[in-house]
Amino acid sequence: MAKPEGPTEPFKRALAAAMRALADESELQVSFGPETPGLRGHRARLPVPGRELPTAEVAQIRGAGDAMALKLRHHDEKLHNRLLPQGGTARSVFEAAEQARVEAIGANAMQGVAANLGAMLDERCKARGYARVRDRSEAPLADVVGLMVRERLTGQPIPEA
Repeated sequence: MAKPEGPTEPFKRALAAAMRALADESELQVSFGPETPGLRGHRARLPVPGRELPTAEVAQIRGAGDAMALKLRHHDEKLHNRLLPQGGTARSVFEAAEQARVEAIGANAMQGVAANLGAMLDERCKARGYARVRDRSEAPLADVVGLMVRERLTGQPIPEA
């Protein structure tokens, strides 16, 4: 007798399918786990959603998935590596600007993607304590540039957090 599936399984399947469609990559493998979320090649790792599927958490996870899918679809790894600057700060700024660029493509084209990315970004800003920053030296340059590029490309304001 088959074990009944948990309430998060349909969400996980739908999110994986949406990511494959957005990335235009039918071979994208999507998994969920406690490890740090990330994208390596055609393997995406996302956080495990809570059993009750809280609305805010769902939007954040969808935003993370959308960000990964958009990077797969709109990022040119060879060109990126050729233009990638040397040095830690320059490299971090370049990476942040590129991620903001690929996310802006999706946010400008699809309202739902924009909302998901916004929820993810808002949570990231809260988690990093950006609302408490009072001096330029307290804000990581790469994150600031990424926020500025996002605002410029999408017209969306920087989150309150």
